[in-house]
Amino acid sequence: MKQDTIDKIVSRLDHLSPEELRSVFMRLVADKGLLQDIFDTLRDGIILFDPAGQARFANKAAAAIYARPLRELLRTPFETLNGGTCRWEDLRDSGIAITRDLQVNYPEPRHYHFHMSPIAGGSEYLLLVRDETEQHTQGEENAEAEQMNLLSFMASAVAHEIGNPLNSLGLNLQLLRRKLSKLGDTERERLLPLLDTALGETQRLDTLLHQFLQSMRPTRLQRESLNLNGIIESVIETLDPEIAPRGISVHLELSESLPELNADSTQLFQALYNLIRNAYQSIPGDDGGIYIQTAYNDNDVRVVISDTGTGISHEVMGSMYEPFRTTKARGNGLGLLIVRRIIKDHGGTLAFASKEGTGTTVTLTFPRADRVVRLLPA
Repeated sequence: MKQDTIDKIVSRLDHLSPEELRSVFMRLVADKGLLQDIFDTLRDGIILFDPAGQARFANKAAAAIYARPLRELLRTPFETLNGGTCRWEDLRDSGIAITRDLQVNYPEPRHYHFHMSPIAGGSEYLLLVRDETEQHTQGEENAEAEQMNLLSFMASAVAHEIGNPLNSLGLNLQLLRRKLSKLGDTERERLLPLLDTALGETQRLDTLLHQFLQSMRPTRLQRESLNLNGIIESVIETLDPEIAPRGISVHLELSESLPELNADSTQLFQALYNLIRNAYQSIPGDDGGIYIQTAYNDNDVRVVISDTGTGISHEVMGSMYEPFRTTKARGNGLGLLIVRRIIKDHGGTLAFASKEGTGTTVTLTFPRADRVVRLLPA
């Protein structure tokens, strides 16, 4: 029934006869029943929250995913239903869309994908929950491995074509440096700094190429006891020559008592490097800020990276992990795919919260070494 029809009925409610009221009521019931039947045929769980954060509609798929009757599901707190992604107080009227992968190992291994999107002008939110366990068990991992093998092959071919002339360039620069030593002091002092800069940039390109190949090739994790604060500081130091000239400020709020992880330092460096680089590249102009925070609880170690950039549209967030799909003029669309693989290999989670025009927040969680099972919040 259309909204204008309902408004007319409400305005004449006192003048309707019992037969007319019964007819209107039956039409409303029929419309609601039809919509309920349509939503109940969907495989994805759907839960609609009103402006107070109360679930007022859920389909059968949602009840099956949470293993709760519909009546009980509608009384379940918002934070429990969204897998602990955020609080209603933080989300309400923000207009932010959130997408997140969540793995649950108890009572059985399950893989879920959450997507929350504002509707009705941002006062209400729709939560979509997709159970991706079947895809994982029926070949998703094999398909992803095949995809990564193809990308690795392509990366090796490209790296070979770049690596050879890069090595040749480095050797010729070294020969040129030797010849400069035969020049007079004035000429040598003028040209040597330029040559040293060229040599340094060549070596940096070679290092970046090596890191790129390492990130693309499937490798076993070289685990060691490490502190994420140190890796974050190393990434900031590496990126500082690119960030500082643009006047972008970096604000660090690193927990001094952050527990150590049993992880691969090289791969985590690569993941954080990509995410922080994406953050500053999303900031238009020559100012703005990046905010990095580390924290922990009894189960996880958390890293939150926020920026004041242009944000991500709802449409782009739905395809952000597809290879070669990028919004950057010179991007290759592989960065987030690599980051996601690294985080998953470490048993962690990766979540994005963004609103177009107001920036993006990325949250990474890693299980502590003494954490055994990972549960949905109760």
